[in-house]
Amino acid sequence: MPDEKKSSVEEVLKREKLAKDFEKEKRVSEQKAIEQVAAKLSSQSQVSTETSKSSKFITNIDIAFSQAKTDLRFYFLNDGNYADEFKRMFVENESLFKRYGITSQKYLEYIRESFDRYKKIHDMMPLDPMKPKHFKYVEDSISELIRMFNQRFGK
Repeated sequence: MPDEKKSSVEEVLKREKLAKDFEKEKRVSEQKAIEQVAAKLSSQSQVSTETSKSSKFITNIDIAFSQAKTDLRFYFLNDGNYADEFKRMFVENESLFKRYGITSQKYLEYIRESFDRYKKIHDMMPLDPMKPKHFKYVEDSISELIRMFNQRFGK
């Protein structure tokens, strides 16, 4: 008797359904992140009387940071005011990053990879919190990236 072979159609359909569910979940999480940033910005504008042009609009970096704060890989952004410092550094160099095609998501990935590199060099545990010394290393790493871009591609 021949053995009945499983059809791969079921697996393909299951995979497509999972991919569709993932995309739907991704859109929902992006929408929630946008709503969180909008609520945060509106509460900030109510608190402060001085409004600047950058605080009136939700920027890509705000959306990226709000999404990253819910992602476990970026757990260190929830410690202290490191997220604000990284955001400030991105805004200061935004034109340069835009010129070289570095999006806010790529910037966050670079920050995470730099911090992971520091942890690996110093034999730290995977979920060790970020400290000022670690922040300085990541900040220097970003500065070095900017310097190398300017050196490689010129101004």
